[in-house]
Amino acid sequence: MQKRLDTIEKKIIELVLDTGRNEQQIENLQANIADLNKQRSKHKFNEERQANAQRRITATQDVIDRLTTVKIHQENEFRCQLERRIQEIFSEIAFVPYIPKISEKNNEVNLVQNTTGIEATVAASTGENQILSLSFIASIIARVREWNTHNQMLMVPERSTFPIVMDSPFGSLDAQYRCQIARVIPQLANQFVLLLTKTQWTGEVETEISPRIGKEYVLTYYSSKPSCEKD
Repeated sequence: MQKRLDTIEKKIIELVLDTGRNEQQIENLQANIADLNKQRSKHKFNEERQANAQRRITATQDVIDRLTTVKIHQENEFRCQLERRIQEIFSEIAFVPYIPKISEKNNEVNLVQNTTGIEATVAASTGENQILSLSFIASIIARVREWNTHNQMLMVPERSTFPIVMDSPFGSLDAQYRCQIARVIPQLANQFVLLLTKTQWTGEVETEISPRIGKEYVLTYYSSKPSCEKD
């Protein structure tokens, strides 16, 4: 009986020690569970944030795609309208049967002819290129005027705020083209500044533009060379 009692007491001591270890392990496990619950809550919150971020990214990309589509549509529409306006102005000034075209790839303006049913780019002369450039500028201004007319609520400067300045626009033109351009130029803007040489001004240009002159100035050049007269 004594031996049994000693064995039982020893077993009791071992069980008490096991109980202490188990309780400590339970506490540790409970602490781990609490940490894991916190991590799970944190991951869940991050997942929600990531889901929200992904929804925002998807919505933003959708807006970008739609705006890109609108931009491309507006660019194509603007190019077509601008091309028609350039053709109208060019045909009003030029005598050649060429047609201005704006390329879709790089928005380059070229002259083409359609004599055989197939459009072919022509090698324009210096004067024709000058008329084409003037037609392009006039078309841009016309489109801006129309745009301002249809967008009166926008807080942008009125079109007449900006003058147009051109240096020697008649340099490479013959008499007929000079007369045509001189007739068109004053219609491009409310204020137009022309820089001309004496030879460019004399004749048909002076006849066409003189009634519209608001201010006129003469620029005199004084050379540093002693043998040169003032010009």
